[in-house]
Amino acid sequence: MTAKDGTQLFVRVIQQPSAMGRIPLILNDGLGCDGFAWKYFIDYFQHQHPIIHWHYRGHGHSDVPEDLNSINIEQLAADSITILDDLGIQRAILCGHSMGVQVALETFNLQPHRFEAMVLLCGSYEHPLETWHGPARRDASPTLMNRAMKSIFPAVYQKTQQHKTLLQPLWSILMNTDIPYRFAMLSEVNRHLIKKEDFTPYFEHLSGMQAHVFMQTLKAYSEHSGRHILDKIDKPALIICGGKDTFSPHWVSLEMHHAIDNSELLFIPDGTHCAPIEHPELIQLRIEKFLWPHLMQALNSSCRNTTDTSTHEHASRRLRATANS
Repeated sequence: MTAKDGTQLFVRVIQQPSAMGRIPLILNDGLGCDGFAWKYFIDYFQHQHPIIHWHYRGHGHSDVPEDLNSINIEQLAADSITILDDLGIQRAILCGHSMGVQVALETFNLQPHRFEAMVLLCGSYEHPLETWHGPARRDASPTLMNRAMKSIFPAVYQKTQQHKTLLQPLWSILMNTDIPYRFAMLSEVNRHLIKKEDFTPYFEHLSGMQAHVFMQTLKAYSEHSGRHILDKIDKPALIICGGKDTFSPHWVSLEMHHAIDNSELLFIPDGTHCAPIEHPELIQLRIEKFLWPHLMQALNSSCRNTTDTSTHEHASRRLRATANS
């Protein structure tokens, strides 16, 4: 699909016969991701809902935009709306993992009437570098690693923008080694639960991604705040967090839960930032329990409204056509 500035966006639509007539789920990835975190989620929910999974500009199979500054959370949200418009989807459920939580919040903020519910996994609502490897609670002193990241990131960002040609081969070589994986296994994920074949696709994608695009996305991500959106959310929201998440500490999700009226919280004590591939069954069942009553209410309302039903059938035809193309 084509964004309004001409950037080509990769969109994958999964439309199983058993999901016909159901409200679609639109999936928003994390930073530098092209879908690895949704592996078990898609396998499970594709039989219950149409699924729309897309790649951010500069990620995966989507193009790098001519204007690198267009890689920001607000623009990603606008791209998400463009995708729904092109598919003829009037009602959807927003799902986000990691950075995708902030993309989902901004997307909701653009057109809140369009979304029936939100599922927010392992993500913050603002300034993630402020809490990356942060303390166990908000009022505690920052950790050494947190202070170091905030201190060195501006310089690293500048270098990657100034020396793209020189640094790209080094980036690709590093991401193709076992070093990032082994580091993550030591400090970022639950090595007793995660499978290597589920996690290595993340580094495989990073190895083919342009380093300066990754850093531009991280900069925009770190500067974004969706705090002002939280008290505007009047639709059901399920927030999922891990007790051992070093990227987005669980207390950030707890703050989000307290700020969003009508929200529910699933806390996974030994879950990390990769909880969706560490605890897939638990997360799938909890999301299913959360969505079912809201979707039944929405479907009953749709059946009573012939105009809405017609629109929904039109969207289903568009989804089928896209999925088969």
